[in-house]
Amino acid sequence: MPEITELLTWIESHGTTVDLIKWLVAGILAWLLGVFRFLHTRLKRPSLEIESFTSRCAWEDIGEVDGNPSNARVTILIEAGINNPTTSPIFIRDFTLQVKRLKKWPLWGAELNPTTLPCRVRHAVGDVTKYLKNWFSNYDEGSDNLTLDARINDREFQSGFIMFVSVSWGNMLPRVVNGKILVRMKARLTTGEILVAKARIHILEDNSVLEALLPGLFTHVENPATWNIIRCKP
Repeated sequence: MPEITELLTWIESHGTTVDLIKWLVAGILAWLLGVFRFLHTRLKRPSLEIESFTSRCAWEDIGEVDGNPSNARVTILIEAGINNPTTSPIFIRDFTLQVKRLKKWPLWGAELNPTTLPCRVRHAVGDVTKYLKNWFSNYDEGSDNLTLDARINDREFQSGFIMFVSVSWGNMLPRVVNGKILVRMKARLTTGEILVAKARIHILEDNSVLEALLPGLFTHVENPATWNIIRCKP
């Protein structure tokens, strides 16, 4: 076959060019393999999710606090989920929450630390009450397995409630768009990795909805010890 003979002759007479082509092809294949590995690893990283449908926000105008007028106390109940698709357990060190605030332009406010829930979150229908999972704190209501600890096992998803309370005024009030506030939540792992999720949380028109989920909530958050007080930095 003359075509094959000519090709072999060309390859023998252009050894340097052929070697360059081989190295170029090998480099492209190695790059593609690296991209696939990166995407595979990226897709298998742990992730944080905010369940916006079940999360709630209550806004209360509470007047003067520390000499500053017209403060708002915003209680945010978040259902936060952690997905661990890896083959090793992960451990959560802490959760924090930021709220988009007004100031002179929209910005993320200071990180809020979680506040202990007054009781276990529940959903009542008639005479039947279902207790729901929450992070870290134990309560007498319901079984102990409704309390999620810091460990998320390999290939496991866990979701539970956690609460934040913000007190602010003026330009540091949460920014409200179409009856919702924008929040950014972070979960810090013991490895130092930080998982991030954003969501828009609906502000309740009737705060009794949140009181039904957490009886005694609004008495509980009257205690300033539950507040994250947000002020402009000097």
